[in-house]
Amino acid sequence: MEIARLFATAVFAAVALTSLLALGVQLVRVGKKATTAAHVLGATFMLIGFGNLRDPTNETVQQAKQLKQREDDDSGDPPDPEL
Repeated sequence: MEIARLFATAVFAAVALTSLLALGVQLVRVGKKATTAAHVLGATFMLIGFGNLRDPTNETVQQAKQLKQREDDDSGDPPDPEL
């Protein structure tokens, strides 16, 4: 019984992987033709997105602000007191 379940799972995984691969090849073929359907499909994927592409902690923005602050604070040589 356990072997049958394992075999069924393996067959299902193989069929799913093959289907995804075939779908990917078909999407590339349609995309190369640059049809309206390909543009609509690409726009749909961009709207849906695959996960969160934004940095939730804004770490990059904070690093840029700190770097800019350092550059503003350290603006070059100090003024010459003799002048």
